[in-house]
Amino acid sequence: MRTTVFLFSFFFSGLVTCFAQQRIIKGTVLDEHSAPMEQANIFIKGTTEGTSSDEKGNFSFTTTQKEEFVLCVLMLGYTEFTVAISGEQTAPLLIKMKPNNVTLNDVVVIAGNYQLKGNSQWKGMSAVDLVTSGGSSGDLYRCLQSLPGTQIAAESGKMFVRGGDSRESQTYIDQMHVLSPYTTTSNNEPVRGRYSPFMFEGINFSTGGYSSEYAQGLSSVLPLTTKSSSPVDKTGFNPSSVGLAGGGTKAFTKGSISMNLSYENLGLYNKIYPDRLTWIKPYQLISGGTQLRFNPDENTVYKTYIGYDRTSFIQQMTSLQDNSERKFDLKEDNFYVNSTFQKETDSGRNYFAGAAFSFRKENIDGAIKSDDSFSDSEWELHLKTKTSRRMLSFLKLHVGAETFIHHYQTSYADSTSSQKGNINHSISALFATADINLTRNLNAEVSSRAEYTDINNSWNYNPRLALSYNLKGIHFSGIVGKYTQLPENKYLVRNSELLAENCIHYIGGIYHENNHKIYRVEAYYKRYNDLAREDADALESDGHGYSKGVDLFFNDQSLFKNMEYMLSYSFNLSKRKYAEYTELTVPQFWTKHNATLSLKYTVTALKSIIGITNRFASGRPYTDPTKAGVMNSTTSCYNSLDLSYTFLANKKLIIYASATNLLGRNNIYNYTYTKQTNSPGGYKSSPVIGSSDHFFYIGFFFTLSGKTAYDVSNF
Repeated sequence: MRTTVFLFSFFFSGLVTCFAQQRIIKGTVLDEHSAPMEQANIFIKGTTEGTSSDEKGNFSFTTTQKEEFVLCVLMLGYTEFTVAISGEQTAPLLIKMKPNNVTLNDVVVIAGNYQLKGNSQWKGMSAVDLVTSGGSSGDLYRCLQSLPGTQIAAESGKMFVRGGDSRESQTYIDQMHVLSPYTTTSNNEPVRGRYSPFMFEGINFSTGGYSSEYAQGLSSVLPLTTKSSSPVDKTGFNPSSVGLAGGGTKAFTKGSISMNLSYENLGLYNKIYPDRLTWIKPYQLISGGTQLRFNPDENTVYKTYIGYDRTSFIQQMTSLQDNSERKFDLKEDNFYVNSTFQKETDSGRNYFAGAAFSFRKENIDGAIKSDDSFSDSEWELHLKTKTSRRMLSFLKLHVGAETFIHHYQTSYADSTSSQKGNINHSISALFATADINLTRNLNAEVSSRAEYTDINNSWNYNPRLALSYNLKGIHFSGIVGKYTQLPENKYLVRNSELLAENCIHYIGGIYHENNHKIYRVEAYYKRYNDLAREDADALESDGHGYSKGVDLFFNDQSLFKNMEYMLSYSFNLSKRKYAEYTELTVPQFWTKHNATLSLKYTVTALKSIIGITNRFASGRPYTDPTKAGVMNSTTSCYNSLDLSYTFLANKKLIIYASATNLLGRNNIYNYTYTKQTNSPGGYKSSPVIGSSDHFFYIGFFFTLSGKTAYDVSNF
């Protein structure tokens, strides 16, 4: 898909922040001996606005906050410092930190930067920073694919992390699992995330070695946190080149309610910019969402989110095998709701409880042949509770329990036969984590997960150990952990006794941030076992494989005024014997080299943000039947130069435009072949390419009411 919620918020949230009247907060941070403290985290409580102190302990940042707010200063090994800043405060601050033998587990991240917690997490990403990257079009997953560890799979649009396929990456909203985070599209059209980045105040992306709290992901998790409060009334609408959206937020004394509706139709767009597909009925998406928040006191939050969308289109398709034609008629319904409760007591104990329900149903006529029909549906109920408390000055414990109840059914029928299948199963788990402050600079995180899956009547135990050491601002980290995931539904339907697949992660990294520059190097090795594998007509759990590589990252905001650039590079070697692969070989989605260069420049005089991103990936393997072996050939490399432009026309209107693949490169992802030779020419092949080489978007975001710029998805 290629539309929607795109930039929704970034304009509004982002540009207003950039161009609103600002004031400067500055000062100096000292330790107990009045020596300057470098790399202390200074931020406005409840926001991501802030900075870090330099080698002399000095700090300075701008903010649009006009009313009184609380300024926080955090440094590992020191007691948190807070001070109320009045609306008239302009004098420099002098802050003296007091030592404390308590580990500050939650690394506070300043806006626009990525911080390493010591377990491969990119913390506190700013949604504005993500979506103003060139060519992102406001899609959360495309934004994240510019980070190291991810692999470019442009025809899919899904997350492929460190040699793992997209099914190995799981998404969570407010700590609750999302069964279907992607939209549905036609073949070789990239999907999009169902949720706008601006729904979330926290976007934490783990490329591996993540907490044992999270389940059913062999490679990575994406925990997203919605805002705990939305105190501003606002309404607005957004006409664009692909549809229309609108909605708003109503705030009340101890909470708020937000709603949005969106309709997308690519009919007009495809007439102006035709693609390679033959549309009988254009792609349409109708979606809506609402969120309720209630804050009975400052330490208690109730949140409920409800979202629904319906996708439909009809496409004329031609079979490569026999040139037969069919109408590919798709309809899909997707529903998601979660409700959570969080409370922090005066004694420091934290409580959490949540429930989430996901439902997806898809129907396709003409799925393979003109006279067939295919349908599948699944739902999942996720229940979770946990608590945490600091037991000693150097020890904090987290314990919890959760259950997943899952149902899946599928059916296929044509003029001669029909097939049906269904599974019902549950996963129950206990998890615990101990955060230990061994010394002021050395910290450990020990966790474990015990999990029971009733479909195969088996227990799985997933231990994990993470260590981090801070040497004068250089952070060293090491992690080893085990993760499990049930095989795909299509395999479990055929053999419910398949074992849970597992993967062991070994990770070592170095992270350093100084003078508005971030440096990171991380090496990893992943060992896969018990993968589902097809053996003739049977399914076995004897598949195996490995993935190893190095990730590099550099971010600089100091080279030129108002400009930020980012370099990321990933090297990966991966092989597997699983699924339909009869020997240990590289998977078809694999790429050895992935690199991204991203530039972002703010033109204050023109009230504009310009983003340029160049993405590169080496060629992907494929099987040429005219040669011996499997995955015996490689496609040409992938390259896409993307551009975005954001313009704050006035306080009531923001204009956003985005274009991908400006150089018009014809990127090839794979080749398909006929099953039999066509003498004398041999096998007939067809390249797997995107539905279009380019995508262009322009949107107008109007504020109808409220004192701040509106965006339809910014709950």
